[in-house]
Amino acid sequence: MGSTIYYFSATGNSLTIARQIAKGLGDCIVQSMALEPPVEPVGGPDGSIGFVFPVFYIGLPRLVKHFVERMNIIKGTYCFAFINFGGNGADTLGMLEDILQEKGVHLSYADGVKMPGNYIVKYPAFAPDVIQKLIKNAMDKADEAAGAIAEGRLQPVKRTARLFSKIANYNYLYKGIAEWDKKFNVTSKCTGCGVCTKVCPVRNIKIEGRHPLWQHHCERCLACIQWCPCEAIEYGQKTIGRRRYHNPNIEVEDIMVSLIK
Repeated sequence: MGSTIYYFSATGNSLTIARQIAKGLGDCIVQSMALEPPVEPVGGPDGSIGFVFPVFYIGLPRLVKHFVERMNIIKGTYCFAFINFGGNGADTLGMLEDILQEKGVHLSYADGVKMPGNYIVKYPAFAPDVIQKLIKNAMDKADEAAGAIAEGRLQPVKRTARLFSKIANYNYLYKGIAEWDKKFNVTSKCTGCGVCTKVCPVRNIKIEGRHPLWQHHCERCLACIQWCPCEAIEYGQKTIGRRRYHNPNIEVEDIMVSLIK
């Protein structure tokens, strides 16, 4: 039956990792969590289930949380997760473990790695040499994870900073979510190409009058600002002059295709 990796990736880091792990596993399907979760039960003794995604505000992205909550995973399934973060993972894997345990399964293998951060609202893109080193290290670690997963090894979640993760994740990711995207603005460089609408994982952007309009259910992934080919999108005054980032191993078409049902 093989393995299935469900991933969430806005600027390509998680997709790169998911593909690398899948390559090591062999018989493996890679599927975006921006799509609807499978209706039928998944997993079982012959099919491991994996989750690859970034850390948002030292916790689970809302999209990942909602996707996994709606999944029907067969009890006894070997589940694994591999997260990536610009700072640290805190209790992100523990948050995922809590959801899985409610379904009668748990993470048999859990790990994570630092990757180039993409949160341009708070900080500029990492230096090119730093990006290269981080991605190389992440690919090596993904290879190690694939080997361990293929052998069915156990590496349970090591929980840390539970309360801090829970509070920070809620206060900074969930509170005021309907207001957050109001600070996006578009400069005269915008051509109305629509790339921003096609990379948004929650379809939060529409083009009206040749310009993008945000619909106030933003995931805060920043795919729109990072993939804009004209660098025409800004977030208030904070992002002006900052270099954009997306994983050099991923093309914008890869992100677009991953969102097509």
